[in-house]
Amino acid sequence: MGWFAPTHGFLAEEGAAKEVNLFAPVGLPSIGRKKERVARSEIMLLRKMYRIACEIEETDHLTAFDVGGETGAERALYTTRKILGETHAGIVTIPLDGTLMARVNRLLKWPSEGTLRRDEAIGVRTQSFYYSLHKLYNTKTGLLSQEAIVLHRKDGEILAHSLTAFDPARLCDGCAIPSYVDASSGTYLPLNMFELPGFVYPVLLLETGTTEGRALSLLTFTPDGKLTEFRVYEYVVHCG
Repeated sequence: MGWFAPTHGFLAEEGAAKEVNLFAPVGLPSIGRKKERVARSEIMLLRKMYRIACEIEETDHLTAFDVGGETGAERALYTTRKILGETHAGIVTIPLDGTLMARVNRLLKWPSEGTLRRDEAIGVRTQSFYYSLHKLYNTKTGLLSQEAIVLHRKDGEILAHSLTAFDPARLCDGCAIPSYVDASSGTYLPLNMFELPGFVYPVLLLETGTTEGRALSLLTFTPDGKLTEFRVYEYVVHCG
């Protein structure tokens, strides 16, 4: 994980890299070029101002990378190796018609009527693989009961899926079951999407933080249809 700072560009623990390739939220830069080493005193100031770089130790240092302008205080994942081949990034909305929703309901064994739910489909671009995201809520309490991510071919055909049931006993300390009134809550909170060489299906950049920390995940399906995730977590309770 690295950090966008309005005064420094992008900050990372990479003293040797000449540039970094960024997996950042939509609208933020995708590359940064090495600029300068950041002093320990500056890091402490940045922590107080923006609550970033919260787990940097006394012996650690950061390097600033030029991203071509000012940004807000955000987190991103990065690599130090250049991605070879054609890449695409961004999020577009994919229509969910009745036929597609009927397929999803059969797959998930969800009723088509009398439910409280949210459904959306997103892709990097039209006419490519895409994901549909589905949330089913308890009609009495409004709390999320099941959530699913479904991988589709460009014609809507379902290729793979993952279904999660929400169990209060398995939540993190201090976490609560998401509610229908908060549309932005749940497991799959997309910040950006990527089509990358070497990955059969789109890669999602997700916000996966908790009440105690900030986390980002890269998520996709393997060629054999298994959901896989890479997650980086930063504890921020005592930051600053």
